[in-house]
Amino acid sequence: MKSLLEQTIVIIKEAGEKLRDSHAQVIQEKGDVANLVTDMDCKIQDFLVASLKKIRPDSHFLVEEEEQHLVHDDYLWIIDPIDGTTNYAYDYRHSAISIAFLHRKEVIMGVVYNPYTDELFHSIKGEGAFLNGQPMHVQDRPMESSLILCGTSPYHKHMVDTSFEILKTLFVRGRDLRRSGSAVLDLCYVACGRVDAFFEYRLSPWDFAAASLLIQEAGGLIECPNGVWGFEKAITIIAGNPNNIKELRAIVQEHTKA
Repeated sequence: MKSLLEQTIVIIKEAGEKLRDSHAQVIQEKGDVANLVTDMDCKIQDFLVASLKKIRPDSHFLVEEEEQHLVHDDYLWIIDPIDGTTNYAYDYRHSAISIAFLHRKEVIMGVVYNPYTDELFHSIKGEGAFLNGQPMHVQDRPMESSLILCGTSPYHKHMVDTSFEILKTLFVRGRDLRRSGSAVLDLCYVACGRVDAFFEYRLSPWDFAAASLLIQEAGGLIECPNGVWGFEKAITIIAGNPNNIKELRAIVQEHTKA
C-alpha cells in the first residue's frame, strides 16, 4: 500500500499542476444551472484514470463525469477530478482533486490535493491521517464551541427549506458557520482540526469517499444520519468529533427522514 500511495501522490500532484495552471475554456451545465462541468474536469479525469490503470490494471473506476456509476466489490478507485467545479469555473481558486481506493466497498486509501495551497491530505487504513506528511487530528470541541462547515446542496434545491432549517439550527447551537464550495476540502478541514464539524444534505460518493477515511484515521466520525452509509448513491453526510457528533446527528434527524 505504501508503494501504491507514493505512486498515487505523484499522479495527483501532476493532475494538480494542470488544474492550478489552467482556466476553464468550456463550461457546460449537467441538467441543472448549479451543476457545472468544464473541459478540465474531463481532461483531469481522463489523465487520472489512464495513470491509475497503469499502476493497478486489475482495478475498476467510479468517476463523476460518467453516466454509469457502479460500485464493484473488487479494487475500486473513486475519483473526483475537480471537487469545487463552480469555484474553478469562476476562478475562485478553492478546489481539490480527490482519489479514494477501495477493496470490498471499504476505503483503504484516501488522497486529496489542493494545488492552490499545495496541501496534500493522505491516509492508509490503520496508519493514521497526514497533512503534508505531518499527523493530523480532529479537535474535541463540543457543539456550542464548534465552527461548522456546510454545503447548501445546490443540486437539490427542492430541499432548500429542510436544508436551511438545519443550517439555522447549527448556526444557533454552534459557534458559527462557513461555506466554501468544496465538500472534500471541508471534510479534510474537519480531519486536520481547522473546523469542528460538517453537514450537507446530499453528497455524491466522489465528494466524500477519500475524506471519509481521513476523518476516521484522524479520530473523527463521519456518517449518514438518516439512511444507510455507502457509496452507491448520494447521501446526507455529517462529520465531527466524539464531543459534538451526537448533537449534530440529532439536529439533522429532527429535520429529515430516512
